[in-house]
Amino acid sequence: MNKNELISLAKSLLEEKDLSTRGEDLIFLKREYKYLANKDEESFYEANLTNEFNALFEELAKREPKLNQSSLDEKKEIIELTRKLLERKDILKASKDLDAYQDAFRKAGKCSKEQDDELWGTFKALKEEFFAKRKAYFEEIDRVNAQKKAQKEEIIEKAKKLLVIKSVKEANEAMDSLMEEWKAVGFSGKDNDEELWNKFREVRKEFNEKKKEHHEEMIKLFEERANKKEEMIKLAKKILADSDFSDEEVKRIKQLRNDFNAIGFAGKEKDDELFERFNEVIKKYFEDKKFYTF
Repeated sequence: MNKNELISLAKSLLEEKDLSTRGEDLIFLKREYKYLANKDEESFYEANLTNEFNALFEELAKREPKLNQSSLDEKKEIIELTRKLLERKDILKASKDLDAYQDAFRKAGKCSKEQDDELWGTFKALKEEFFAKRKAYFEEIDRVNAQKKAQKEEIIEKAKKLLVIKSVKEANEAMDSLMEEWKAVGFSGKDNDEELWNKFREVRKEFNEKKKEHHEEMIKLFEERANKKEEMIKLAKKILADSDFSDEEVKRIKQLRNDFNAIGFAGKEKDDELFERFNEVIKKYFEDKKFYTF
């Protein structure tokens, strides 16, 4: 932080009504004040900035006794701030703050040897406790990320099975459901997430291509089925026109009806209309049979 930034920080602190929550900034400001007070050979411009900062610091010190505290009190305060880090949930931010506290503790100055040894022992124990908490935190993150990775890999395998499409509607619903599962799993770690998403995205891309191919195949199949049904309608009309209602012919017309139904669905645009036309012919045949063979 340069001197202009220090001056801005000091001015902002002077505008605060309550400095009780700005302990970290106050410690930092005090540390920089000590550093500047011992610095030699400044330019005229730099010296003016130092003087302005020093004046602001002294004004702030009138309001905040902590800025005039002894090295002993400063180290004790740093220890208390470090103790509070153990309650923090944001481990990454807390780690950065601990780095700042270590630097501040080192620069706070000396007390008696007994006091320094005791304070350092307390500070070191708190650091080690924090490091243990941080280690456990990252181990838990690794465990959860590994679990999420396994879940996403399972989703990818399920998605691959949908590449063999039997029903577009069912396959679409299943793929949409897998996407919702994917979202529900959440972030699985920066080392895993992008690679896994790229794999899932590729499967989805292939799935969409397979759907397109399946759609084109179904259109072709429906057209073939419709043509077969048209031929059967023509044949049914011919039998109706030439009907003699013999047992063989009746058997043939019944078989034709079974064969027509066995062809399968010919698409929603034509299937009902083809069935109606075929059924009318078959219905007419049996009505005529009833009439002429009474």
